[in-house]
Amino acid sequence: MRGRHLRAARGLLDWSMATLAEAGGLSLSTVRRLEDDAEGRSSRSRHKAVDALRRAGIRFIAMDDGTIAVVKT
Repeated sequence: MRGRHLRAARGLLDWSMATLAEAGGLSLSTVRRLEDDAEGRSSRSRHKAVDALRRAGIRFIAMDDGTIAVVKT
C-alpha cells in the first residue's frame, strides 16, 4: 500500500491520523511518514496500519490493471 491508499482508507472511515495511529499502535509521526511514503512498503509499521484499517472494515483489492481499489465493507 502506498500513502495515498492509507489516506483514502482513513477518509472512508472518517478517521484522523491520530485515530489510525491509536488503532494501529503507532505514533502520529509514523503515520505521517507512512502517508508521505517515507517508510518502506514492507515496513512493520505499514503492516500495522493496514491491519488496523482492515479490522475497521477496509478492503484493498488489486485490480487487473495493477491499481489498488480501496473499499469500505
